Amino acid sequence: MSNPLFAVPLNMATSTWIVTIVAGLSFVVMFGIASAFGDFQGLINTTLKNDSIARENRKNKK
Repeated sequence: MSNPLFAVPLNMATSTWIVTIVAGLSFVVMFGIASAFGDFQGLINTTLKNDSIARENRKNKK
């Protein structure tokens, strides 16, 4: 019996389908939370600032 959803049947058990669906939904939820509350611009700015400080410290040591 072919499944019209997939071109190739995956032959996964019900428990495997449940784990796959839960993992996929969890990823989407966590990605949404990270996007809503994550301060990615602040992370980039902090990284660049720390990098410039480290370069100055290396330059002053020579």
